[in-house]
Amino acid sequence: MKKDSRNLFRSISLISQNLFRRGLLGMRRFVRRGGVIGLFRRTAENIRRGKRKTIVACSGILAATILVTVLCIPGKEGAQNAMAVSAGSAQSTPESVVNLEDDYKMALAASATSTPAPTPIPTPTPLMYMKDMDDPEIAKIQKQLMELGYMDNDEPTEHFGPITKEAVELFQRSHGLTIDGCIGQLTYDTLMGPDAKKYMVSIGVSGTDVKELQSRLHELDYLDKVTGYFGEETETAVKEFQTRNHLSADGKVGENTREMLYSEDAIARFLSYGEESEEILAYQNRLFKLGYLTTTPDGKYGKDTVTAVKMFQQMNGLIMDGHIGPQTKSILLSKAAKSNAITLGMSNATVTKIQTKLKSLSYLTGKTTGYYGSVTEAAVMAFQKENKLSVDGKVGKYTLSVLLSTKAKAAPSNHKAVDTSDSAQTADSSDSSSSGGSSASSGSLSKFIAAAESKLGSRYVRGGKGPNTFDCSGFVYWCLQQAGVNQSYLTSKMWRSATKYEKVRSIKDLQKGDIIVFYGHVAIAMGDGTMIDASSTKGKVVHRSCTGSWSYDNFICAWRVF
Repeated sequence: MKKDSRNLFRSISLISQNLFRRGLLGMRRFVRRGGVIGLFRRTAENIRRGKRKTIVACSGILAATILVTVLCIPGKEGAQNAMAVSAGSAQSTPESVVNLEDDYKMALAASATSTPAPTPIPTPTPLMYMKDMDDPEIAKIQKQLMELGYMDNDEPTEHFGPITKEAVELFQRSHGLTIDGCIGQLTYDTLMGPDAKKYMVSIGVSGTDVKELQSRLHELDYLDKVTGYFGEETETAVKEFQTRNHLSADGKVGENTREMLYSEDAIARFLSYGEESEEILAYQNRLFKLGYLTTTPDGKYGKDTVTAVKMFQQMNGLIMDGHIGPQTKSILLSKAAKSNAITLGMSNATVTKIQTKLKSLSYLTGKTTGYYGSVTEAAVMAFQKENKLSVDGKVGKYTLSVLLSTKAKAAPSNHKAVDTSDSAQTADSSDSSSSGGSSASSGSLSKFIAAAESKLGSRYVRGGKGPNTFDCSGFVYWCLQQAGVNQSYLTSKMWRSATKYEKVRSIKDLQKGDIIVFYGHVAIAMGDGTMIDASSTKGKVVHRSCTGSWSYDNFICAWRVF
C-alpha cells in the first residue's frame, strides 16, 4: 500500500512538472485533445479495456484539474495553488508536504515582482454620418460639398438632411464609390482629399436639375425630348452645344457650361441672326402684330428682328437670347402671348423716352435713368388716371400713343411729381396723393412679398423654378414673375452682374424687396434684418436672419428692383 501511494505521488509530480515546464504550449495541446472531458473519456476507455495503468490515468486527471484551476485563479490564491502542485515535483515522498509553507512564501514574492499585463487598446468606433444625424462635423462636410458644387451654397448646419444625402450620393457617383448617401471613412477621406472632383451633371444622372438643363437645350434646339434622365442623347446635345459655344466638348455640364446655357449670349442651333426664310417672315408678322417689331417684315433675321425677339422674350419671362427656339416659338404663336408693353423691370431706350415725356408733363422729376422701376410705374399710373386710360402701370401701344401725342394731359397743379432719385420709396410709403403713385409702388412690391411668403415651407429641389419646388435662383425668378417683373431667369452667379437695377453695397442698407446676392446664393430681403429664400441646408423655403456671420462673409451686393 505504501508503495502504491508512492507511485501515485510520483505520477502527480511528473505530470504537473511536465505541464508547468511546457506552459501554454502544453495547455493548448491539452485543450486540443478535449481537456478534462477528453481525459475522462480516455480513462473510461482504458477501464473498459482493463488496462493496468488506470491509477496513473486517474492521477493525471487530478493533476490536470488542479492545473486548470491554478491558471484560472489570479493573485495570491493562484500562487498558493501553484505551490500546492509544485510540491509533488520537489519531493517524491508524502513527507515533503511539510515544506509547502516555505515554497508558498517564495511564490508570493515572485508574484509581487512580476510584470503587470498590458492594458488592452480600445477598438475605434467606425466613422459614419447618415440622414437625420446631428453633429458639428456635418457642417464641415456640407461646406466642402458646397465648394465642390454638389450643394448650392448656403449657411452650413449640423443636421444631415435629405439634401445633404442627395449631395453625398452625387459625390459618390462621381467618384465611383458605393452610393448609399452616407459618409463612411472612405467617402470622408475622398471628399476631404486633394483629388476630390467638382460636380458635373453627366451621363447616368437624373433629377430636376437634369430636366431644367434639358429644357434649356430643347429651347436652343439641341435636344428633342425632356425626360429628366441624362442619357446618350443628352450627352450628344451637350457636346454639340459646347462645340458651337467654344467650350470644351466633354459632354458634361459643369459650371462654365451651365452659365453659358442660361446666358443671353448662348448660340442656338435653330433660327438666328443672318438667316432668311418664309418661316422667319411668319414670325416677324406675329411680332409686328404684337407691337414688338417696328419695321416692315421681310423674312430676314436681322438686327431689328433680334431686338424684337428679345423684347418679346423679356415680356414673356423667357431668357433674352434673341433666338426663336421651340419654347419662344410656342408662346409667340399662342393666345397667351403678351403684347408689347413697357413694364416694371425693363431697361431700354423706350423707357428713357417715356421718362422724358412724363417729366415734361410734370408727372415725374429727377434724371432719366432708362430703367422702368416702381417710381416710373407710379408716374405712369398717375398719367393713365388723369387721361382716362386703364390704370395698370404698363405702357402698352395705346398708352404710349396717348403719352406721345399732343392731346396728352399734364399733371394737375396739386399733383406731387415722384422723383426718380427717391430710391427709398417702398410699400411703406405714406404718400397718398391723388396720383395714386404710392399705391403703384406698393402694389408690385406687395405682390412680390406676398408671393414669397406664400411659398414658405415649399420643398427645396435643385433646379426647381416653382410653383411648388424651388432652388434659390428659381425661387427669386418665380416671385418676380408673380409681381409682374419681366426678369428672365438668372443663376445665382449671373445675378452678380444684373446691372439694370440700382445696386446696394451693404447689408445694412437693405430694404424690403431687395434681391440679396451671396456667393452661390440669392434671397429676398424683408427689410427688418431678415430674408426669405430657398435654403439647400434647410431643405425648404425659409424666413430667417440675413445679418449673421455667414451672411456678412458671403454678401456680394443687392439689387433694388422696386
